[in-house]
Amino acid sequence: MKKTLILFAAAVLIALSLNNISFADRKYFARSYLAYTLPQRAMELEIWNTMRIGKTEGYYYRMQPRFELEYGATDRLTTSLYMNFDQRTASDNGYSSSPLEFTSSSLELRYRLTNPDEFFIDPALYFEFSYGGSELEYEPKIILSKRFGDVVTAVNINAEIERKVIESEHESKFEITAGVAYDLSNNIAIGLEFRNHRNYTDIYEEEENQATFLGPTFNIQTEELYFTINFLKQVGGSPATKDNLDLDGHENFEIRTILGINL
Repeated sequence: MKKTLILFAAAVLIALSLNNISFADRKYFARSYLAYTLPQRAMELEIWNTMRIGKTEGYYYRMQPRFELEYGATDRLTTSLYMNFDQRTASDNGYSSSPLEFTSSSLELRYRLTNPDEFFIDPALYFEFSYGGSELEYEPKIILSKRFGDVVTAVNINAEIERKVIESEHESKFEITAGVAYDLSNNIAIGLEFRNHRNYTDIYEEEENQATFLGPTFNIQTEELYFTINFLKQVGGSPATKDNLDLDGHENFEIRTILGINL
């Protein structure tokens, strides 16, 4: 993991020396993308952290940091490289604890199909490929968003297929996220986000579990950086394990933070 961090730090330093364009791809939401892309040759560093808390019994806390380098290949195409990490602390519930470790690297492509406000809705396409040694992941996504004055809205439709190379097995997921945000000022926005997530056996063979989440989002923006935080509470799930919630395949609470820095 130490070598990986050194390589990523070197990449950031190279980016800083080659690029002096200042632009922020503001993220109003922590769960949904907007159909906006970076200008050509613009670059950002993003630091993500997702925390998942609470199972049916005992103590459960999972942290998933992610470091992302984002680059505007063209005005319509934004590319990103990620490093993904995972750490889990659990007791009295059958789940095992694990230290913070590097799990996979990812390549993301995000393409804006139209100019902003050219049609009644702004669409974009997204594809992510992740490699984690014995596991491969493919994640296509449809992004739909629209601004109405001070109100920003977004809907993302997402599929994910995970392939375990050694076992030659597959798992799949389907997710719909949505958000609405309001600009309190040029620098501050508040919003509400929705997430429904479903796990399937093999490639969408049979649904294993599903859960719906809802919660507030806060975003602050300056010329050099932005910060977004979202808190989600599970409001329903199946098969229900406690209080009509699925606390086996999903967690009770989710918190995500995103720090974006112009390079």
